[in-house]
Amino acid sequence: MNRYIRPMLAAVIATAAACSPTDEIHTDTIANEAELTISVNTQELTRAMITDSVLPDGSELCIGIFNPDGSNYMGKNYGHLYYKADNGPGTQIWKPSTQVLLGESEGILYAYYPYSIYSNGDIRNVYVKADNYTQDDFMYAGPYTGLNRDNRHVDITLKHALAAIKLTTRRGSYEGAGAIRSIGIGGYCGGYQGYFDVTQGKFTKVSTGGIIYPTTSFNLSDGTNEQYIMLVPTGEPGDLIINMTIDDVYYTKTIPNFMIEQGKITNLDLSVDKGKLSLTSVKVTNWPVYGYGSAIAPADYRVTLTGNQEGISIGTVIDDNGNVTITAVPYASKEASVNPVTFEGTATFSQEVNQNSGVRTIVIEDLESNVSVIFDGYTI
Repeated sequence: MNRYIRPMLAAVIATAAACSPTDEIHTDTIANEAELTISVNTQELTRAMITDSVLPDGSELCIGIFNPDGSNYMGKNYGHLYYKADNGPGTQIWKPSTQVLLGESEGILYAYYPYSIYSNGDIRNVYVKADNYTQDDFMYAGPYTGLNRDNRHVDITLKHALAAIKLTTRRGSYEGAGAIRSIGIGGYCGGYQGYFDVTQGKFTKVSTGGIIYPTTSFNLSDGTNEQYIMLVPTGEPGDLIINMTIDDVYYTKTIPNFMIEQGKITNLDLSVDKGKLSLTSVKVTNWPVYGYGSAIAPADYRVTLTGNQEGISIGTVIDDNGNVTITAVPYASKEASVNPVTFEGTATFSQEVNQNSGVRTIVIEDLESNVSVIFDGYTI
């Protein structure tokens, strides 16, 4: 298994924190004001694709504290400061770059990690990259409300801002040596840079159209190989492009109207077949997933797609109840229409075709066994 994202801790953290040692060092310095202290608790860690269990020493977490209307808190510029992690006896101390003093009025705090010097001092316009060389997880937190001199400690809970794709590559009908020299993922559903508003939890001005190539080189075997690639989500569907060089031959596959989501991992299975790349399956994990091909529903029944799928792009979405919606899009021709499918297995099946676009929507509900969906190509 190959992993190419540098571990920068992706955590879901939620326990009440005791007073930091910082509380003992910094006492109230001005009458009626008290110093803000923070902690980043990692006792309940969701590792996802990340291997670290704590933020390493020297980590810089940025905070911004504002009045409820978004103006400077108490007239002071606390909009873009960082706290640096340092190990104390049995706990981690977060030391501020600038002392933040809280008064009687309410403050609202936001945070992101890692601290960026390219944000021009504005937590509402943080520049974020996700390219060949920058595959660091970017996380954010907040809002934390009701802060004042009597409520001056915040236990930070971080969540993912980027979207990730887990690409599993396996040998299909390909008969060559299978020396893979590069894999690239990109297109228009996710970009390689953008600007993040921490107060809104959204990206703007996302640059798309590029391909991200993580450093990778391996030989195709009968087993699997995994790559994790992060993209800046646009929040809209768009073409997903996968490029691969195998035995010095360049292959590409475009999937139209693909959607990746902030804070979620899209799991794709890629089969290397004779003369083409085929997306064959997606496995639903604890993370909500959008994917293409076969799927394992939460009820552990497998939905397998078989038959003639040439010229058809297939999308699979599984809801929380284990119901499967399959969207079959004909891309061979604008006039093409996906033919009716047949089913094997025990479930409730329905399908309909859009007469204008030729797209066929298939719904499978109440699964009581493994199910096969058998395609029969398209008609022009």
